[in-house]
Amino acid sequence: MSSFALKMLAVVTMLIDHIGASLGSEMPIQLAVLCRTVGRVAMPLFCFMIAEGLFHTRNAKKYLLRLGLFALISEVPFDLFLSTFRFSHENQIYLGGWVNLSSQNVGFTLFLGLLGILLYDIFAAQGRKEAALAAILAAGLAATLIQADYGFFGVYFIYIFYFFRRQNRQIAIALAAGVLLMTASQMLSGVSWKEAAVSLAALAAVIPVYLYSGKKGLGGKAVRTLLYLFYPAHLLLLYAAATVIK
Repeated sequence: MSSFALKMLAVVTMLIDHIGASLGSEMPIQLAVLCRTVGRVAMPLFCFMIAEGLFHTRNAKKYLLRLGLFALISEVPFDLFLSTFRFSHENQIYLGGWVNLSSQNVGFTLFLGLLGILLYDIFAAQGRKEAALAAILAAGLAATLIQADYGFFGVYFIYIFYFFRRQNRQIAIALAAGVLLMTASQMLSGVSWKEAAVSLAALAAVIPVYLYSGKKGLGGKAVRTLLYLFYPAHLLLLYAAATVIK
């Protein structure tokens, strides 16, 4: 699979996930849960492409800046989307509004993950191993403190794909450990085991990662821009659809 194919798979599974999240109360519960389950594959794939993108970018600072801008642009659409969030008929969650500080969009998670790696590389090159490790932990902690989507675990996924590049066995083990810990943490926070178990589907992301060919596929600035814009655009469309239905 090319880089473009992986991105498309991530986008499609994310869209399915968000349809189940925002419109789940309007569909059979089994279908809503299926949508959310399929969607668990998306985040590891996005994290993989962030790590892989760092190996191919010509300018890491501009790459980081793009992610930061992407996160800022996406925040209001994300907050509006949260106001429509539904997981099941029995546990409807009303969040959001134009500004919702209780949760931040995944762009911040991706930004912090990339920032942590860049700082790690800088400190490691200077022989400052403690500072390098501290940069990694600080990025994960920051994602947790600002309550970015996936928090510490999203940052962790980016790190394992970066540090274990092309080492499929290590990736599978590290991803499994992270997904299991994430599922356990959700249950400890009060999420029912049935809902938390949906996160285990993220393990399926190892299959397309294994199939990654290293080739770019369809690309260019226009495609990249469209992929960045798709995230806030589809959140706004789902918000509008859910608002009309309600």
